[in-house]
Amino acid sequence: MTTRRRNSFRRKLLFAGLTVTGFFVLVEAGLRIVGIDPPLDSVLILRDIDVDIEYPFMQPDRELFWAPVPGFQDRFRGKETTINALGLRGAEISVPKPTTKKRILCFGDSITFGYGVSDRESYPFLLGELLSPRGVEVVNAGVTGYSSYQVLRLARRLARTLEPDIALFLVGWNDGTLRPVDDQTYARRFRLSTAVDWISGYSFLHGLLKTLYLRSFEHEWETPPETPRVSLADYRITLEALVEEYRSRNIAPFFIDLPRRKQAGEETTRSSYSEVLREVGRELSVPVIDPGHLGLKSPLDTNAHYFIDTLHLSPPGNAYLAERIVRKLAELGAL
Repeated sequence: MTTRRRNSFRRKLLFAGLTVTGFFVLVEAGLRIVGIDPPLDSVLILRDIDVDIEYPFMQPDRELFWAPVPGFQDRFRGKETTINALGLRGAEISVPKPTTKKRILCFGDSITFGYGVSDRESYPFLLGELLSPRGVEVVNAGVTGYSSYQVLRLARRLARTLEPDIALFLVGWNDGTLRPVDDQTYARRFRLSTAVDWISGYSFLHGLLKTLYLRSFEHEWETPPETPRVSLADYRITLEALVEEYRSRNIAPFFIDLPRRKQAGEETTRSSYSEVLREVGRELSVPVIDPGHLGLKSPLDTNAHYFIDTLHLSPPGNAYLAERIVRKLAELGAL
């Protein structure tokens, strides 16, 4: 290629670039003159999958969808709610872990977080009180609304930082919640919609395109939901991944079977997610802690005293579960 031809090609490329840039500059100028509505907020979209994003202690998270706000301290529904600097409920945590202590991480959803009870009434806190004389520290890593999809990603995030010796996993009820799309599909869309959100403050065009993108699948949420957030097959895969992840770090995993309130005269309730959790526990030799009177197979005619609603534990329910966990860990020599 001669020098003249190379220069001609460069001029054409430059002209094309200037033309395209000029077009977008004109579009941006037009939008600024006409004015457009602000782009859809990620919080509005997150409400479609779970209302937990509306809680005052919650904020959007690109990987986890939502996560507690570090440093939050206030009363939520009349109960003291404290979020530490790491974004976990409860007091501050020493990092790195003191060499003289064992540490237990409790993962799960609103049952573990302690929805409807105060900081000092959740089962992770009460478990810590029971185990403190043995030199064991317990950390509450439960987050309201979480499915196993989110728990796995939070567990990966915290494993190296907090250096736990034991991890307890109580999760499954939100997995079966029906939505128009599952968590994996939702995650791809959410990441894409938030990937360059910082541009929204500068570009009207970006704001318009983001709004159009989000509204392109917004109609799906108007149809009857048919898909569980996490299918039974994916729930199994996620539990297996949690076990593999933590055992590879020499952290002992334990499952806690799903609790549920039993009404007087009600027949024993079944849950496919509970059955899968127990199956994975047997197959991978992961101890499954039976919640006793709180569980789906409770021998009581009613266990309502231990609950504030269908799933969330009352202070006595949290205390009962903490005691069950201590007995099981001691029985297995984990303490």
